[in-house]
Amino acid sequence: MKKTIPMILVLLLAVASVSAEYTYISPSDIVSASLLNQNPDPGMAGNIVELRVAVENWGAKPSEGYDVEVLLDYPFEAVPGEEYTKNTGAFQGFQVNSEQKILKFKARVDKDATDGNYDLNLLIYEPGEKDYATTKKTLSVEISSRESAEVIYIDKVKLIPGQQTPIEFTINNVGSSPLRELSFSWNNADDIILPVGAGDTKYIKYLGVGEKTTVTYDAMADTNADPGLYKIEMTLTYEDSVTGELTTMTNNAGIYVGGTTDFEVAYSESSGGETSFSVANVGSNPAYSVSVKIPKQDGWTVTGSNSVIIGNLNVGDYTIATFTVQQAAGVQAGMPARSSATTKTTDTTNPQKAPAGNTTASRQQSQDLTVQIIYTDTMGYRNTVEKAVPMSAANNSTANGFARNGVRTVQQQNFLVKYKWYILGLALISAVLVAYPRYRRYREENPKAGMIRSLLGIFRG
Repeated sequence: MKKTIPMILVLLLAVASVSAEYTYISPSDIVSASLLNQNPDPGMAGNIVELRVAVENWGAKPSEGYDVEVLLDYPFEAVPGEEYTKNTGAFQGFQVNSEQKILKFKARVDKDATDGNYDLNLLIYEPGEKDYATTKKTLSVEISSRESAEVIYIDKVKLIPGQQTPIEFTINNVGSSPLRELSFSWNNADDIILPVGAGDTKYIKYLGVGEKTTVTYDAMADTNADPGLYKIEMTLTYEDSVTGELTTMTNNAGIYVGGTTDFEVAYSESSGGETSFSVANVGSNPAYSVSVKIPKQDGWTVTGSNSVIIGNLNVGDYTIATFTVQQAAGVQAGMPARSSATTKTTDTTNPQKAPAGNTTASRQQSQDLTVQIIYTDTMGYRNTVEKAVPMSAANNSTANGFARNGVRTVQQQNFLVKYKWYILGLALISAVLVAYPRYRRYREENPKAGMIRSLLGIFRG
């Protein structure tokens, strides 16, 4: 009996040894997986992150390899062409640390993901045994929301030299994270364009996701600036919510200095049937290929060409343009031209309406001559400036350059009518003063001559 018991123990140990050799050991007991590193670290919302997963075999038994499957869940998305189940290859027993297997996976992070650590689950199993024995591992992946801002709009791209102009810069948060402690500044390396009355730096405390804000400057270009495109450098600085460090963005933009100008036109003189006008560039920019034109208009007629080319005019320059221009026949100086249409009845019920053709404005309008200055600005655009030139000085001139071809002006007629008796009296007095000495001399030489004979003697000599 004593010999039987040891034999039974030996048999039980043998059976147990055989059973242990063929019993399945779960991968969870001998296989581990961890996140070795990620690129970038942290991953950025909207970008692709690469994950390097380290797999180790802590069991004594060799293996032909394990499948590692990545389960994608928010905020991770699949990258086209990427495989999310990969095999480790064969393992030796206790293959760990420096001998670990490295698997690489790529995933895209949702663009709206916020800052934080997100779980990424893995399934590990022997090929073909997923439904039989599978272990689950969870990795923690750090994600940072996308911080980005841009200057999306400048409302003024053209400045006139010497003229103060407001410029607005619009800053937009195009990232997926709020921005804090922003500062914006701009400068022109040549100092041709400068802010007026304040510094070049503006501060913004907070700018939410998708929000935009506007900063305004009063700027001016140097009065002596040459026309052209000038570069300004824009700098935007804000705090990185992940690292706390300052992020600086620098962009360039162009602002054009130059553009249009202005003119002054004045009546100069009338001579020999021609009328001259002074044309001066009184703006801040030069004008190229300047021509002066008198367009067709009521009350005035132009004989010959109605346009004169005068070339270029720099700032402050002036020149003379001459035309053969006449006030239309029947138009009185300072009075409106008569219309061939039937005169309309004045509407006395509306005090806002003045009698047609009988207002001071109409009389003034009849004396104004419309003159157009056509020129090319510094940007290459063709522009037209229209001026109303008062012609009262021309109407009051002695030569009266607007009454030609034997037509007497109403001014001359009014003068003769008003002063004709004075002229006649003055002529009579002059005749008496000339004739009386001759009359006395004739009477002294011919004392017996009568009154009539003495008067006739004046004309005899």
